[in-house]
Order: sequence, then structure tokens, then C-alpha cells
Amino acid sequence: MFYLFIFLLIMNLYPQQATATEVSSSLSNADSGIIYTVSMNEPHTHYFEVSIQVPVLDNTEYTEFKLPVWTPGSYLVREFSRKIESVNANNEQQKSLSVKKINKNTWRVSNKNATQIVLSYRVYSFEASVRTSFLDDTHATINAASLCMYVAGHQKSPIKIRVQPYKTWKTVSTALPAVANEPHTFSATDYDLLVDSPIEVGNHQVVKFMAANVPHELLMVGPHNGDEQTMVKDIQKIVEEQVKIFNDHPCSNYTILQTNTEAMYGGLEHLNSTHLMYPRWDYQPASKYQRWLGLMSHEYFHLWNVKRLRPFALGPFNYEEENYTEMLWVAEGITSYYDDLVLRRADLMTEEQYLNVVADNINKVENNAGSKVEAVTQSSFDAWIKYYRPDENSENCCTNYYVHGAVLGTLLDLAILHHTKGQKKLDDVMRYMYEEYYKKQQRGFHDEEFQQAVEKITGVSMTDFFQNHVSGTKTVDYNQYFGYVGLQLKNTNSKPTTDLGIKTKADGNRLVIVTVLRGGCGYSGGLSANDELLAIDNFRITNDAQLRTYLDTKKNGAEVDVLVSRNGMLTTVRIKLQNNSRFAGMLEALPNPTTAQKQLYKRWLSLQ
Repeated sequence: MFYLFIFLLIMNLYPQQATATEVSSSLSNADSGIIYTVSMNEPHTHYFEVSIQVPVLDNTEYTEFKLPVWTPGSYLVREFSRKIESVNANNEQQKSLSVKKINKNTWRVSNKNATQIVLSYRVYSFEASVRTSFLDDTHATINAASLCMYVAGHQKSPIKIRVQPYKTWKTVSTALPAVANEPHTFSATDYDLLVDSPIEVGNHQVVKFMAANVPHELLMVGPHNGDEQTMVKDIQKIVEEQVKIFNDHPCSNYTILQTNTEAMYGGLEHLNSTHLMYPRWDYQPASKYQRWLGLMSHEYFHLWNVKRLRPFALGPFNYEEENYTEMLWVAEGITSYYDDLVLRRADLMTEEQYLNVVADNINKVENNAGSKVEAVTQSSFDAWIKYYRPDENSENCCTNYYVHGAVLGTLLDLAILHHTKGQKKLDDVMRYMYEEYYKKQQRGFHDEEFQQAVEKITGVSMTDFFQNHVSGTKTVDYNQYFGYVGLQLKNTNSKPTTDLGIKTKADGNRLVIVTVLRGGCGYSGGLSANDELLAIDNFRITNDAQLRTYLDTKKNGAEVDVLVSRNGMLTTVRIKLQNNSRFAGMLEALPNPTTAQKQLYKRWLSLQ
């Protein structure tokens, strides 16, 4: 039975109490080797003031301080150091020490005449995201990778971080253990844990509750139209279902930092917490709220898959350069498969809704020309240069390892169910790998070990599947896999219409081409991204509705003259129209499914 505790923090009654759960720690009653102090005296300027107190740890001429160039879970070099200014250093007698910046993210401090160094600097923090620190006149979010330099060579040293809130802010929340008798002070065993533990500062709402016998905190930052009691009950259901998969909850406490925004959506996983962003008025109606549940489910699943069960390349981290892996399709894609499946199991999504999600994922893959060009392994490896930097041609050359990985997770689950006659499923693979590599061997897994685990559980070779669909781009015979559970994937685009093979956007009264799709008639006919579409056959076109109306008068193979403005110059392109070949798959039951198929269907969706 679960108990909901809504914790309203009133600082005039409890002036010393931080909202983070206090847990035992070897650092709680002793000074740590490296002490960070973060203050925010003028939040409207968006500047944090940071100091790092550290004993001279090496018998060398200097100590180097570095700021990461990226943050785990967001695979792009972000160059956080560009926001730093006013770097100074003093010794224990408050005398200045020489500081020299030696590269983009490293500052070298002279150890001469010093047994202790205090490095101080300011950081401009006004990028609202789950990966950055943020400060304005309403609240502060500390993501250490973008704010707290580390001492080179001493990332494993114990840490304390002291937060000095703005004078009218009373609440400091984080999953880090609080240091006893030191207000707003927290400990971390090392720098990795500090980076993995966002801190929220302000006057946010804190809701405490239990899930899977683990204390949780839900931090609601900013106004919103959500119902916290309903949210908590649904989070509890999600947690319970995910714990069933791994038969373990590895945390002593867990914090959900929910930042309510005007329009931003996203999340980032952490070892004992997660940071979510969601539009503040989108918790209602139910259709919009379910999107938040999916985000919550996705980031919570990372508690196991990524933060503990991880590809070998994703830890220990090198914060100064890219950390390459071909397994993001497992880290993110398999997680994307489970985020909705868990909602189905928790009765937070109907069967029909779930099957529509599965079909929609397939449609996205099959209608993305890049999925026939780039394998999910390559998409994973190239995340650092492609995923976070999409352009007008991305859809033609790239696949999305989130969605594509979710589709592959679906197929693997169905294959395992089929080959084991319902005795095993993908849950068993994830549980085995968690036990074997995280708990037993205490390391990340190598790429080939995931396939080996699937084959161990399935009892058959999966070489063709991995070569054709994971490392390759061969089209899947979907009905083979869905037939195992008595379903078929039917293309409902039975009456395709003529199409230019482009995607457009409205810009006032202008209609601009944003993407020309590979394989379409616009691609072969000579249309280009950034062309302003002016007319077809001398008829003025200003919006998509007019474009669709005119094309509906033409048959497949008809030729039209398309007038565009390209770089300010008018040009006419003659196009031979093609029918829209977009796939519109829908899952439906086979006419006469067998008893075995029905049983596997129930087993797949945990209906029995």
C-alpha cells in the first residue's frame, strides 16, 4: 500500500531544513576534500558565483581546473566553458595566485606558496534545458557539468557542495545526501555523482511519497495545471511495473525535478533522479497528460538501462571529448520501447492506444528515407555530429535511434516470445544483462554481448536479425513478427494522391520548402530546400491547402510547371508528379488467430 505525503516547507518554522532526503554517507560528518560553494546574489542577471576550495593535492607546480564540454545523456559537445568569466584564485592567506587559461576549458593555477587553493569564477546561465544550469528571478537549476569545474586527476575525490540561495528562496532540493548540521550542503562520493545530481533552488513545491518502498520527491517548479495526487499515483504504478522487470530498485531515494515551461519538452536521466521539462498547461486533458506519463516512464527506465546497465563506452566518462558507442539504439531505443509498454502494463494506456503507438513508430521509420541509408548502429555512433544538429537533408540520410530502436525492441520481444513459446520475453534479456554486467561483473557491456544475451534467452541464432536490421538497413517483414501474436500490419494508404515529395512551412504569405524527400518527384525534378513556392502552372500558391487542392486535380504522371524563388531569383522547374507513397500502417487482428497466437498476444501485453 502506498502513502502520499505532501510536504509544504515553511522555512520560518524549519529554517535549517533542506528538502533532499538525508541518507547516511561517509562524508556527512566530515569535511570533504573538495568544497564547492554556489551562490546567486543577483539572479536577475543570470550569473552564478562559484568557488572551489581544494587542498594542493599534488607535489607539482600547478593545479588544473577543467569544465566538461558535454553532459552525460546528451551526446553533443556543448562547450559550456564559453559562459565562464572572471576566473581568480587565492591561497589560504587570501593572496592571489597566478591563473592561466591554457585551452578552451582548462585553467592552470600556480601552487607556489599555497597549501590550499580557492578558485572563484562567474557563470552566465540563461539557457533553459535539462542539460544546462539556469538562473533567473524565479528559481535556479544547477547541472554541475555546466557550472562546476573539476580538479584534473582528482575526479574521484570526495566532494561537498554548499548552496547559498537568493535571500527570498527557502528550498534546496537534490538527490544528493544532505550533510548534517550544515544548511543547504550536500555530499558526493566523487565528481561523477555531482554531475549526475541536479539541484533545484527556489520556492518550488515538494511532494514526498513512497514507490516500490523507496522514498521519492516530486519537485514541481512553476505554475501548472497538473493534479499532483494523480501524478503521484501514476508514477507509483510506473515504478512498480519497471521494478518487476529488473526485480530490483537500486536507489535509497529518488528525486523527480519537474520544470514547468511555456512550451519546452524533454528529459534527462540521472543516477538517483531525473530532470523533466513539460508545457505547464499540458497536464490536461488526458491525451496531453499521457504524453507526460510517457516522458516520465522513459526517464525512469533509464534508472536501470543506461545509468547502471550501460554500453561499455558510457562510463567512466571522459568529459573532454566524445564518448562513442553504436549502442544508443539499445540505451535510448529499447528504453523508448518500454516507456509506452510500461504504461500499457500499468493500465495507463489502453490496448488500442498502445497498438496505435507501435504502428506509428513503424510509420515513422518506414516513411523516413534515411532509415534505408543509415543503420541504427551508425546513427548511434554519429549522434555527436548528427542527431542534435538536424538540417534540411537529415530525413533523407539519417535514422532516429530512439524511434527506430523502439521498433527493433518490439520485434525482438515478439521474436523471443515466439521462439520460447511464451516462456521468455525481452524482460528476461534486460534482467539477465542487469544482473550479469551491472551487479555481477560491475562493468558496461560490449556491443556483441547484447546480441549474445538475446540469443541466450531466445535459444536460437539472431545473426540474421542483427546483420539485416541492426547493422544493416534491410526492410523488415513486419507481418512475420506480428503474426506471432495474431496481428497484421495493414497499409491504409490505399488511395494515394499526387504529391511533389516535399515538406513546407508557412512564412507569412510565403510557402517555403524545408525538405525535399529522397525518392520523390521533387527530388528528381530539381526542387530544393529553401525554395519559395510561388505558383504551379501559373496559378498562385500561398499555403498548403491551395497546394493540396491543385494537386488533387492532377493524376499520377502528370507534368506541372513549378515557379519558385531561389536565392531571390525566379526559376521554373518542370515536375512529373508521383503518387504519395507514404506508408500508413495500422495493426489489426488476423481473421482467425490461433489459440497459441492469442496466448502470446496476452503474454506480450501482460494481459494475463
